[in-house]
Amino acid sequence: MGWDEIEIERLIKSNRNFLDKEIGRKYELPPLFINPTEEIPVETSEFLSHLNLGFLDLVLKEMFPRLERIKKGVYARVKFVVFMKLSNIKYIADAYRKLITNKEIAQNLGFNPSNLPSYETIRYFVNNLLQNKIDEVFYAVVKELEKQLKRKGKWTGEVVEDATVITARRMDKEAKYSGYYKTYGWKKDLLIESNGIFLSYKDLEINDDEGRYMESHLKKLNQLSIFITHITTDGKYATYYNIAMTKCHYNVEFLYKPQKGWTYNKKGEERDIKERYSRYWKEKGFKANTSIDYKLKFLYNKEEYEIVGAYHRNKGMDEWKENDNLRKRYAKERNSNEGFNSYLKNHAGFETNLSRRGKRYAFFHTTLCLLALNLVALIRLQNGVADNLISVAYLT
Repeated sequence: MGWDEIEIERLIKSNRNFLDKEIGRKYELPPLFINPTEEIPVETSEFLSHLNLGFLDLVLKEMFPRLERIKKGVYARVKFVVFMKLSNIKYIADAYRKLITNKEIAQNLGFNPSNLPSYETIRYFVNNLLQNKIDEVFYAVVKELEKQLKRKGKWTGEVVEDATVITARRMDKEAKYSGYYKTYGWKKDLLIESNGIFLSYKDLEINDDEGRYMESHLKKLNQLSIFITHITTDGKYATYYNIAMTKCHYNVEFLYKPQKGWTYNKKGEERDIKERYSRYWKEKGFKANTSIDYKLKFLYNKEEYEIVGAYHRNKGMDEWKENDNLRKRYAKERNSNEGFNSYLKNHAGFETNLSRRGKRYAFFHTTLCLLALNLVALIRLQNGVADNLISVAYLT
């Protein structure tokens, strides 16, 4: 008969307590990590107690120059913010009240229940210090996630890019109206990794063209030495420039569904490419006899984006018609992305927990939602779990 985790933990505690009593020592064994399930739900602050934030020290030291002296309390403040988002608590005051009235929650998050920081200290940390450093914190977490995923053999480098709407609160004067979405608000353009990790975000006005920001995602991740191998999007991202840029500059495979009205572009034929390439015969790097790939990269560097993009788009349109597996892969990845977007809105308070008006706050709040789910994933990875990473099911 097997032993479950709860029984093992109970026996360890029992024997530890007996030994402590015999030798007159007080010692508390940290609780074992339990991955929440339907049979064994886990209280949110207890789950967060297993989060190791040591990798954030460099960023946190920019906020707290004397971090080494107060590290435990700073970690507790970060976990407090995550607890607030995962618990769907709109207001800092309400979340702070939880610390005052429930010593176990305070202790799980890393606070000393007998010596809590003031409400004003917590409020200032969230709305000032963290808000000003949210970008650095977010990407430090992303880099740590990539490291952990590689360690577990789960990193794929495959992403889906899509934008999700942030619906503004009523009467928000900063929000613009979108006839396409039929609402007032903004957008967040996201790169979502195949394990559900949010790798990159871009805050946009609701009527902005998100297709213009693909390169900024790839550039940001490359600066962190995070390299994407495959990207899937809907058709609005598949401009000639993006097609050329992903292939020639970042060496990324780009999967998209050909759009209605697209036609074969003769500028992308090999003979036209050869003719355009020959015009640069006096330029540095020109080679008389070379491959089509070399010619395309050369022309890309000469900003001949339509020609290069047309070549790859023509091939992509042909492959889409002929390759059923390609169409199935696209459908699967797009459906998965819709699921992540839905999960974000339904389980992380992405829109429902906007506590005040204004673009700056809306962007900050929604980034915290992404951060909270990424940290849920990181807790699992740090504790040996590599599946259903961003799930908040059975957290109570």
